[in-house]
Amino acid sequence: MIQKILLITVLLTLISACQSNRAIIKDIDAIHKQEKKGIKLYHQKAYHEAFEALGELATWGYKDAQYYLAFMFLKGQHVEQSTLIGMGWLGVAAETGIEEWVNFYDALYAKATPQMQQQIDKVVADYKRKFGMKAQFVTCRNSTTVGSNKIAVKCTKEDKISTVYPLDLHEAQLNLN
Repeated sequence: MIQKILLITVLLTLISACQSNRAIIKDIDAIHKQEKKGIKLYHQKAYHEAFEALGELATWGYKDAQYYLAFMFLKGQHVEQSTLIGMGWLGVAAETGIEEWVNFYDALYAKATPQMQQQIDKVVADYKRKFGMKAQFVTCRNSTTVGSNKIAVKCTKEDKISTVYPLDLHEAQLNLN
């Protein structure tokens, strides 16, 4: 009798745990809509709303979200301006190999002092460890938009458990060790 009660308790615990995990999994179409909406809001200069839409996705490894978040930090749009945090996001977004993104990162990096470059290297390495494609089980494919030479990035997240890290909002939160 005790074994049956224990078995039922374990099964109920497992079922409720599975249901709670399902609640936080977003549909891939909803994710892509959220990313598109965030980018549109950014272009409309609605930076607060853009940050809300893109911040979460950036931490999940979505490259377009990371790219736009980089600009928000580099320019101080809704967030405290931070070259280090901005370069961290730009560096991890450039994992896609999109030439425009890589060239922009390289150009900004070349303008930094050697001391700043060392700090940027640490932030980018930390961000790749936390928010990179491998860390977040994300795969991306690049394609050109119809009627344009602009490259579009379409990322998908594998159905694996990955660690969710908080978003750094201030340089004091950075891991520079």
